[in-house]
Amino acid sequence: LKPAHQRPDFEAVKADYGQTQLPPFKIVVTGTGRVARGAAEVLDLLNIEKVSPDNYLSGSFDHAVYTMLDIPDMYIHRQTGDRQHQGFFDHPEDYDSLFQPYTTTTDLMINAVYWDPAAPVFFTKADMQKSDFRIKTIADITCDIEGSIPATHRATIIEEPVFGYDPLTGLETAPYQRQSIDIMAVDNLPNELPKDASESFGRELIEHIFPEMDKATSTILESATIAHDGALMPAFNYLSAFVLEST
Repeated sequence: LKPAHQRPDFEAVKADYGQTQLPPFKIVVTGTGRVARGAAEVLDLLNIEKVSPDNYLSGSFDHAVYTMLDIPDMYIHRQTGDRQHQGFFDHPEDYDSLFQPYTTTTDLMINAVYWDPAAPVFFTKADMQKSDFRIKTIADITCDIEGSIPATHRATIIEEPVFGYDPLTGLETAPYQRQSIDIMAVDNLPNELPKDASESFGRELIEHIFPEMDKATSTILESATIAHDGALMPAFNYLSAFVLEST
């Protein structure tokens, strides 16, 4: 497959997908939001079967399959056993990860879920050293540096999207080595398809944002404003520590 940035638009990419034959392997997608649904759309175009998390963990397949994990599939309250979305969003620090079974049954992980620094990581670097850690490729679309994927120690660029991570040494390696786990951590993926991205962004800007600029006050623009008069806006106070470190 050619990289997306070498194709003129998504239609050309989809034409490539239609001619692709894949071997049996298992893919887990974390999240159910826009980014995760976009990843699932690509997997569907590749004719990869979607299965439930339970079937994914217990089943044996002779073809490529994928599953998508929602919050109740990934996190559990360490005291009450609660798995509800709102409880996790309110107090992620009180939850533990349920991801461990997927580390032993997955070949490719697509990380496409928002991660709060207070939330548990999916797995640790020590977990990645275990002999039954099966994941060989991680597409870290979320790309939180040393965040939910501890081995993501830097972002990558479109021209060189993948680096290798040797779990035994904890060091970066060249990608595609037998002993390494490959990490794709491009943090500006929409730029891979500039024509489609520009057209989509332009439509949204014209339809939703330009009218807001004519209003005396706009909750949309206010919620999108990171800083005003030299101070972080309330929705972005979580960046305070980062600002202090950078000054």
